[in-house]
Amino acid sequence: MKSLRDSLDKSLNVDIALDFDNFDLRCQFRFDLEGITGILGHSGSGKTSLLRVIAGLNQDAKADVILNGRTLQNRNKFIKPEQRKIGFVFQDARLFPHLTVLGNLNYAYKRCKPNHLDLDEIIHLTQIDALLNRDVLKLSAGEKQRVAIARALLAEPELLLMDEPLSNLDNRARGNMVQLLRNIHQRLNLPILYVSHNIIEIQQLADDVMVMENGRIIQHGHVHQVLNNLHERITSEISSPTSLTLTVKQHLVNFGLTQLDFMAPHNNQVKLFAPLMNASLGQALRCYILADDLSLSLVKPEASSIINCFCGTVTQLHRLSRNGMMVKVQVMDHTFTINTSRYAVELLRLALGTEVYIQFQADAIRCF
Repeated sequence: MKSLRDSLDKSLNVDIALDFDNFDLRCQFRFDLEGITGILGHSGSGKTSLLRVIAGLNQDAKADVILNGRTLQNRNKFIKPEQRKIGFVFQDARLFPHLTVLGNLNYAYKRCKPNHLDLDEIIHLTQIDALLNRDVLKLSAGEKQRVAIARALLAEPELLLMDEPLSNLDNRARGNMVQLLRNIHQRLNLPILYVSHNIIEIQQLADDVMVMENGRIIQHGHVHQVLNNLHERITSEISSPTSLTLTVKQHLVNFGLTQLDFMAPHNNQVKLFAPLMNASLGQALRCYILADDLSLSLVKPEASSIINCFCGTVTQLHRLSRNGMMVKVQVMDHTFTINTSRYAVELLRLALGTEVYIQFQADAIRCF
């Protein structure tokens, strides 16, 4: 399958000023479009407004938008949305109700000439082979989104924007869609800007993350770096997991466990055990651990049923509520986030620099 990035130098340059009655969007950034960039933030933080300006869906914005060296918008120029070579997948799919699934696909396919992508390959890639003759009004939420993604891809965009595309799906369907989106990105080498307020979706999908608050970008960096050090204004409402990339060391099939290692150069220094996983030896897995699944001890447990335990240093203490505390613990190059009580912090006399032991069960390590 042909890559959508062939011979293109991918970059996005944006400078936006947009005023609403009770909100203003001010964003200025330039970065290379590599992989999937997640955009995280509370509802009303400006995530969707940012995507709409990039796509050309808000002409009121004072904006400079340059995609791959091509100016899409400035004070003297405005390229129409359909001419920007930007795909957009919305939360509600927005399929044409009077057309079948195949009719929706053909609409996009016929409008993009010459075609570099094969229609049948896109149908197979998005797993909609059995849906082609179906009425779109009779599709499930997940099926509608797969059709919407296929239609967006058939327009052969240079950039794909996705606005909360999985918010209407249950956990199982969401997990399947995350894997599908990974496959699409890998097969087509297509850069994606992915908006969500679901931190686990962002953690499982994104290579880089931008965090928005009150119309401003307050953080931007690698997914592990950002999520493991999420800004305090975000963590007050969004519980941040510990984000890790781990490699498969061995499978202990008789015990239903998989042993995982940190990535080099810290592999083999700490043993981590997770529930048995369907993954190859040496495979890198994007994993997360919820802050409520971790506990702390001042002494190393010598005889315990909790099989994951290693030493670290307290680097941050942050009060979440009247009785709740968030503790950051550094383990080699990795930052772990633990939610605990104020009582526990005082009982253990935790302070910056305190050496502690992190403990958690095998099933605390999760992948979608």
